[in-house]
Amino acid sequence: MGCKGKKHDGDSCVCEVLRAVADAQDEVDVDNDCDVSCHRSIQELLAGAQTPNGLDTIPLILYCGDCVPFEGFGARVRNGNLDCFRSFFFRVTSVDNDCCAKIELLTTRGDSGNFADPCAQIQTGGARNEFFRTGICITVDLDCFCAVTCLDPVAALPLSSLPGQ
Repeated sequence: MGCKGKKHDGDSCVCEVLRAVADAQDEVDVDNDCDVSCHRSIQELLAGAQTPNGLDTIPLILYCGDCVPFEGFGARVRNGNLDCFRSFFFRVTSVDNDCCAKIELLTTRGDSGNFADPCAQIQTGGARNEFFRTGICITVDLDCFCAVTCLDPVAALPLSSLPGQ
């Protein structure tokens, strides 16, 4: 599935054009990667394997076919109460051969759940912009998304370390 629900038998024309542009750019500039990108985030995360840096998560934002950031919802029982979470930020935990992925909702410090977009949610984190793992996972079909943004790798904290928990 492509953007806006259009199906393609093969690669879309946008995909083909961007692939050709990227290949051409690689021919003339081997260090042309973005400062913030999925590729750069993966490199930074894996660098911790050689020099431990504590980083264990690449926070993701997924975009639906209508180019709107995907927002996940979930609930879990903590301290005898049912806590509901909503988030634009995720940690991928697995991807199968059919492009179904299990993703975990991430939350931020001071997150009231009252935000309209990813930027508003991340600003609730204050100066530290920490991400906390909720333990709430949802399964998604990756073919239903048309874009992904990878944030810089972080050391995601357990939900129990979230202030007030």
